[in-house]
Amino acid sequence: MPEFTLELASVVAVTFAAIMTVGFAWRERKWGPALMMVGIVGFLAIIAYGIVPKF
Repeated sequence: MPEFTLELASVVAVTFAAIMTVGFAWRERKWGPALMMVGIVGFLAIIAYGIVPKF
């Protein structure tokens, strides 16, 4: 399994930031708030993955 490096974390963070930006732009539509939540949960998952000890 590939290692979760800083470069990979950066790419994932940029991806979730883009999803969150699209969700903010579509905030008046049906999928806007859901996309913003996906972006927020994605950022929290990156943080949680770094905190949780690996066995």
